[in-house]
Amino acid sequence: MITRVCNICGIEKPLEELSKNKSSLYGRKKECRECATKRTLLSKDPVKKSDYDRSRRSTISEKLKEYEKNRRGLPHRKALAAEGSRRRKARVRNAIPSDFDREGVLAMYNLSQKITAITGVKMHVDHIIPLSKGGEHNVGNLQLLAATLNIAKGSSTHYQLPHKDYPA
Repeated sequence: MITRVCNICGIEKPLEELSKNKSSLYGRKKECRECATKRTLLSKDPVKKSDYDRSRRSTISEKLKEYEKNRRGLPHRKALAAEGSRRRKARVRNAIPSDFDREGVLAMYNLSQKITAITGVKMHVDHIIPLSKGGEHNVGNLQLLAATLNIAKGSSTHYQLPHKDYPA
């Protein structure tokens, strides 16, 4: 009888107890049916999923840390991170107008830090017209937004909070 070790629970099980997958070796996944069912149910309940993820991370944290450390050190990963940083800096450099108000921009960033400290709500300084869409890096194009809203807005120019998220 052929057996395989489940990638989730780590228990060796016969092929009949593993999930089917035609493209995998022996026509079975490396995940038992119990673990697949658990994962499916967890994905539907965000609270249980976050608890499960937290407990799983704590049990295999050393493996994950080692994996991430090795992955970060790969030359193509380093080059990719550096390239993204270079592009962003170049965009900001090209977006700085001739009448750049450095003190005003710094004041916006200081204000966001103060509001974060006072209210406890993480604030971001957002470009109303994103740099990627040709916006400038000056006070007239900056606004303070809660971090969650800024992340949701992304690089769009017209973002509106979905109706269901408005406070009652």
